[in-house]
Amino acid sequence: MNCPKCKSQLRKEDINVSTDLAMCANCGHIAKLSELVITQLGEDPDFDIHNTPKGTWVKESADNVKIGATTRSPFAFFIIPFMIVWSGFSIGGLYGSQIYSGKFDLAQSLFGIPFILGSILFWGLGLMMVFGKNEITLTKTGGTIFTGMGAFGIRKRFNWTDIQTVRESLSYARRGGNQVQITLEGSKRITFGMFLNSARRYFVMQAFRYYQNKLGPN
Repeated sequence: MNCPKCKSQLRKEDINVSTDLAMCANCGHIAKLSELVITQLGEDPDFDIHNTPKGTWVKESADNVKIGATTRSPFAFFIIPFMIVWSGFSIGGLYGSQIYSGKFDLAQSLFGIPFILGSILFWGLGLMMVFGKNEITLTKTGGTIFTGMGAFGIRKRFNWTDIQTVRESLSYARRGGNQVQITLEGSKRITFGMFLNSARRYFVMQAFRYYQNKLGPN
């Protein structure tokens, strides 16, 4: 393993397993051994940054690097027709009848609010499975993680000094259905990528590690 600060190779005598610490003899930096194991031994020695799976991309420019993957999924062929039926019967039945009759029913309108919220949630999920993407823009100081469609979505920003480990983790939902996601940990904890399939998620994670070693603090 190498020192995360100066990249010098750590010797056996620099590592103390019982205290979970490693001290670099070259620069004196002290790091947690468990974090080094996750970060460095988790790298795939056969990983090829130029061998991009279908639905992923890497774009290098003078100022930044973009790592991306589409969240497109065959499951959209199920959820989109389902949402058309769901919205038509639930929302159309509850509110369309009021519009048609010209009479407002407060109880019926309030009863329909959960159906509206459910429709918004599932339509968002369905559109992500057709048009969505995860894209990471990396620079020498840090980066931005985008999750969304086109120019609309959520952006999470970080500095390289905020991030020590990159790994896969589970997102724990209250009602089950846990999803695998990518987690960046350090002084910040950032999660993303739960819409990606396993091949795309693995490539994005390994590509992030690859550029972390190239662009991160030395």
